[in-house]
Amino acid sequence: MDKVYLERYESLGYARYICTSCYHCISKMGVSYCSINMRGCCSYFPKFELIDIHRMVKSAEGLQVLKRIIDNPGTVVYNYYIHAKGYFDKDGYEEYLKNAPEEDDIRDKTIFFRACPFVKSGYGCTLPPVYRNYVCNFFICDEVINNVDDEEVKNQYIRERSRFARWAEWENMSLESILAEHHLNLRDDFEGSIKLLQEIPLDIFEFPQLKELNVINIGEKDA
Repeated sequence: MDKVYLERYESLGYARYICTSCYHCISKMGVSYCSINMRGCCSYFPKFELIDIHRMVKSAEGLQVLKRIIDNPGTVVYNYYIHAKGYFDKDGYEEYLKNAPEEDDIRDKTIFFRACPFVKSGYGCTLPPVYRNYVCNFFICDEVINNVDDEEVKNQYIRERSRFARWAEWENMSLESILAEHHLNLRDDFEGSIKLLQEIPLDIFEFPQLKELNVINIGEKDA
């Protein structure tokens, strides 16, 4: 039976939700019509905010990950975040739209033709989990989250995800204010911004222990 569980990185105040169903994804979001097969739900082009960059600059490994993100051909550096754009088969998408079936539950059909620049077919994300953004680390598709065996525990997972997102938003605003006070931003002075972030201590978010969730199929749930 597949499971959903929390993995914590306590020294960095970070965590992720792990879903063992991802290894044999059957979600509609996991359908890929582009050249990168078996990429699961990794059609998202990740946005790395200051809180993510702050974690990266605290170690040599993290700095190497940051360099890899910057070196990605589709990466765009903005004042206070980095957007890593990946693969999009525009021609395939436009051809698909000519005879596309109606999928009311998936409005953005570009997801079938996109892939994150850091996903490897049949493997998944090639970035270390601790340096991924929280969208990637805490996303669980509807096919899984709506089909677990404990509603109370499921709601705890959802609440903790929302609680972390609110905290991360506050942290991003705080880091942005500090950079602005020093007349720094990533686009105009990347090295200066990184140096200042290295000097700022990490604030630690405390994740509670969460029970494992069992993922069950519809037949089992209705039995």
